[in-house]
Amino acid sequence: MLPIIPTSRIDDLGLQKLAAAKRIGEVLSFISAQKTGKMVRTASTEQFAMIDLFAKMLSCLNLKTGTGDASEALGNLLKANTDVQVKEAAVKKVGKEKRDEIKIVSKSVKDSHYQVDVSKDIVDKDGQKVIMISCYARDAYLGRYLIKRNYFFASDREIFADDAYNEIMTKVGVIKDRYYSNMITAENIFTQVKKILDGIISEIRSEEDTVGNFTRGPNA
Repeated sequence: MLPIIPTSRIDDLGLQKLAAAKRIGEVLSFISAQKTGKMVRTASTEQFAMIDLFAKMLSCLNLKTGTGDASEALGNLLKANTDVQVKEAAVKKVGKEKRDEIKIVSKSVKDSHYQVDVSKDIVDKDGQKVIMISCYARDAYLGRYLIKRNYFFASDREIFADDAYNEIMTKVGVIKDRYYSNMITAENIFTQVKKILDGIISEIRSEEDTVGNFTRGPNA
């Protein structure tokens, strides 16, 4: 049974990703003001101050480092955007943007239907580039997002970004198959999706999950 969705409803996925791109854009502006050479030549106390400022900026923007190491994240982003020569090489390596979706139609009228949107976008801020892998999972009937995740990778680490994209697509597909094979219930779908996304590692990530507040579908 397919959901009856009002035709006037606006798909705000693009707006959600635009907001995420704007936040990482502020980080890229910070990166553009720094120089890798300065990081190497300056005293360790000054490097620590720069890293501390970077970490505080992420916190204010509701962003986190993917590994918990602000120094590593900052170093990777600086390395990918050091000078013109490196930038040009990085731009050539960055592939095309793409988007896929996985729809899970419920087997019972008491449950809602679900949709997981996965995409790869290139965020460019004043010549500084970063790859954004996004995963937005929502209740297709109500249109509400239960999971919103964005993972940001340095432009010279596209292979890791593509690996993350493929991992999300493959593992969410497995969850869909498990649901239709009666191995999991509808209530377990997003909980398992969240576990998959928790394991994705990137330079920086943002997460807005409401899975803990998830209740059954509109006819429960």
